[in-house]
Amino acid sequence: MARTRSVVLALLLILAGHTASAAETARIAIGEWPPYLPEELRHYGLAAHIAEVCFNAANVEVEVGFFPWNRVALFVENGLWDTSILWVKTEEREKIYLFSDVIFEGSAVFFYAKARPMQWRDYKDLVGLKFGGLMSASYPWFEAAKEQGINLEMEVVSDERLNFAKLLNGRINAFSLDKYVGLYILHKNFPQESNLITYHPTPIESWPYRLIFTKNPRGEKMRNAFNKGLKIVQENGLLEQLLDDAANGRYVAR
Repeated sequence: MARTRSVVLALLLILAGHTASAAETARIAIGEWPPYLPEELRHYGLAAHIAEVCFNAANVEVEVGFFPWNRVALFVENGLWDTSILWVKTEEREKIYLFSDVIFEGSAVFFYAKARPMQWRDYKDLVGLKFGGLMSASYPWFEAAKEQGINLEMEVVSDERLNFAKLLNGRINAFSLDKYVGLYILHKNFPQESNLITYHPTPIESWPYRLIFTKNPRGEKMRNAFNKGLKIVQENGLLEQLLDDAANGRYVAR
């Protein structure tokens, strides 16, 4: 509790130091992706809140616009909007955009019912388990296991909420999903049963998230300001607190 109070106090001190005299406003173009970037949620979700706090720590205001994701990429590339959130750096993208420092690591994990615990270190540990999946998703870990001669069973559905329901009634043993997306779905749709489900701490895969910026002098200035604010937020423990808030379902509604 004492740590939480100190983190909140640090956030208030940062925001108190940020005044209306800020010289710049970073224009952030994003698309819908709950709980990271949903228009309906508090602070527009976890990732938008992190970006706002980091920019504010560097005395930069923010303006957020929601668009289809393909337009977001073009808007930032052409300098119509300064930046966008939650991108993974690739060689091709580096030719088009500037990238911020890593804001946090995204990861896919196995969700399972506490009443039926699972262990996993390698694919052999998954033998005999029945997994849930999503019709529209791909599962590299599942294909990799098959390539190693390990046969696993997967039953696919049209909506991840059905996989959580199947965990609760014992029809599957586990399913894989982005950690924060899974926790958001769980807290939003199964608030009474959320304490019955957990996830394995060992990620199946992970990826470092960054912001992209227009590749021009203004984009470089915005990128440098964000990195400066990110460092302040990390050193004060605020980033860790925001991630904990998301894990505990505090971005479910405005």
